[in-house]
Amino acid sequence: MNRLSYILFLLFFALRIPLKSQVYFLRDTFCADQLIVINGSVYGPNRPTGTEIIPGGAANGGDSIIEVRLVFLKPALTRLTGKYCVGDTVWVNGVPYHAGYYIGKEIIEGGATNGCDSIIEVDLRFFPRPIVDIVQPLCDGDTLWVNGKPYSAFKPTGVEIIPGGAVGGCDSIIRVNLTIIPLPFFELVDTLCPDEVRIINGQRYDRLFRSGVEILKGASSTGCDSILYVRFFFRNSWMSLGEDQEVYYGTEACLEPLFSFKPVSLSWTPSIPCASLSCLPYCKTFQENAQYRLEARDPYGCILRDTISIRVRREAPVYAPNVFAPQGDWPNNRFFLSASPGVVQINRMFIANRWGEIVYEQNNFQPNIPGLGWDGSFRGQEAPPDVYLFWAELLLWDGRTEVVSGSVALVR
Repeated sequence: MNRLSYILFLLFFALRIPLKSQVYFLRDTFCADQLIVINGSVYGPNRPTGTEIIPGGAANGGDSIIEVRLVFLKPALTRLTGKYCVGDTVWVNGVPYHAGYYIGKEIIEGGATNGCDSIIEVDLRFFPRPIVDIVQPLCDGDTLWVNGKPYSAFKPTGVEIIPGGAVGGCDSIIRVNLTIIPLPFFELVDTLCPDEVRIINGQRYDRLFRSGVEILKGASSTGCDSILYVRFFFRNSWMSLGEDQEVYYGTEACLEPLFSFKPVSLSWTPSIPCASLSCLPYCKTFQENAQYRLEARDPYGCILRDTISIRVRREAPVYAPNVFAPQGDWPNNRFFLSASPGVVQINRMFIANRWGEIVYEQNNFQPNIPGLGWDGSFRGQEAPPDVYLFWAELLLWDGRTEVVSGSVALVR
């Protein structure tokens, strides 16, 4: 057999004897979203294992057998929920979620701990922020407190945010827009009588308190306060009955009022016999205490009033001269007692010289009568010049008696 025939023989024989196949195992881990193509076959989460034959793929010319054993890991899944407010924005994987876009899915490549993707399922709820508008009038000077803030004529508008004040924990928004109503004001100017009094809004106005500003609560047509400026002038009319008087019993006192005007009318209490201006002054003898009140009307219609008291003293004044001259003029040439009408009579009076001799004596006679006094004689003769002593018992108007005594010098 030639060499060529031998080679052909060996080839023929080799084709008749099967060659041994080589088996390989393919083990690996992938993410669930990955697909692997092996020998034209697709492997993934639904087909993680299989056998692949590659004819003649072995080094010895035999087939290669690949045993595929793959593991596909599921991605990390996170569910993002939450309650937010309209106007808020939640950023997820660089994507803004808000009230107009609040459901979605975000994939973060390689974001899981195993190197696979992370999946975030977004399901958010956005609650509205309630807006309350306060639009109302406000009186100038009043204050409206909103969320602890004062709103007035100095700050009529603004926006207040109340954290967590709405459903879902959202903020509440209050928009304030006030219309300030100016307070009406009036002026009261008048001229009053001297003693006139006006009570305005509980405040007393008189000559000592003539002007002021009154706030009348809710007095305007809008329900706001009214401001009233008060100014009063007072007429200068005056009248005076003078100071109170003190007189002795039975003596005279006069009522003589003074006026800064010509009275239109006069009214006395108690009344006097003549109330005309032409009858003044009015004089009267007083035997008891009295009080008079006068009301006078001036040309403007003002009534002016004044009061005077007359006090009657119970004691009666008595006057005795301390010197007299019998050769003098009448009645100074007599020693006699002068007294007020409170002395009814002199019960007894005597005059004695320095040795105690009585040179004059008179009983039960009236005072103020010079002819009943001592003429300076003693026993029909002229008494010598000297100092004499006198003593007298007086009967007063109220039945009491009073003793007066003293000395008198007789000169010639």
